[in-house]
Amino acid sequence: MPGGDYQASMKGMEAAQAQASQPGDEKLTCDELQEQMLAVAQDPAFLEHIEAAGAAAEKDRAQMQAGKGEIAAKSAATVIAATLPGGDMSHMMATAMEHQSKAAAGKARTQAKMAEGQQMMAFMPKLMRGQHLVQLAAARKCEWAAGIE
Repeated sequence: MPGGDYQASMKGMEAAQAQASQPGDEKLTCDELQEQMLAVAQDPAFLEHIEAAGAAAEKDRAQMQAGKGEIAAKSAATVIAATLPGGDMSHMMATAMEHQSKAAAGKARTQAKMAEGQQMMAFMPKLMRGQHLVQLAAARKCEWAAGIE
């Protein structure tokens, strides 16, 4: 149910925002803000997620590069199909099979992205907390936060 996923995501975001600010934040010094920011950034589960997200992005980039090669191959196949008698039918069948394959791959990719989104929601409180700490540090003109926001 896509609407339910969206509502759950929105509720998760609201909860994460509510957890971002903690009592006493306004009194923290630049050093204390930096310590808390480092604690967020060095959380082992968070680091593992960031590493996995980077690997997934690299895989997506590699697939897009491979796709460019496919475009050149398809262009050549189209030229061949247009010039050879009877080549048209085999090209149309191959294209239909390719479209079915891509539809299945697209569905799998969409499901994988949804799973990534759900995993990201688990880290949203940490991300929101980090953002809040950076905003506080920027407002205090903390040296470590210069140019981050």
